[in-house]
Amino acid sequence: MDSSTNKLDAINSNIALSKIEVEDLRKEVKGKTLKVYLLLARAKDQDFGVREIYHRLGFSSVSVAAYHLKKLESINLVKKTSDNRYQVAELFPLGSYEEFFVLKGKYLPKEAFFLAFSSSSLVFAFIFFLLKMWGPMLTLLFANVILGTIYSWIRFLSIYKNRDEEKEQLDE
Repeated sequence: MDSSTNKLDAINSNIALSKIEVEDLRKEVKGKTLKVYLLLARAKDQDFGVREIYHRLGFSSVSVAAYHLKKLESINLVKKTSDNRYQVAELFPLGSYEEFFVLKGKYLPKEAFFLAFSSSSLVFAFIFFLLKMWGPMLTLLFANVILGTIYSWIRFLSIYKNRDEEKEQLDE
């Protein structure tokens, strides 16, 4: 069994992939293959024929669309239906969805956790303000400022570091 099959078995059984395996998968799914995957992922409940994908993505021939579909099918990211149409088999954060995570079949921004924490902290800080409990209020506000700053720096450095890779993918 080759290493890409092992990676896909891990995805299909919902086992967390290591950072190295995720990077390998991202290297395999790029360019036109990524465009095909994102089209299918955005319409996850729909299925598409090869010609539909060819027309929607403006490929030079039907065989180009078929090639990329077969590639995605071989790594189990898309599946072929009984009437020879294709649909996404596994939602995975690739391409423009890398900044998202999948929860119950829906893409959610990674910022969702931070927003939930900071919003609830601000609500509690406001309640403490109304109750004139200055210590807990200031602690929550200070924690929000610190975590917000740390999170912003991490996001900035991550985006700055990956800008060349993103440009390279778009050029393909």
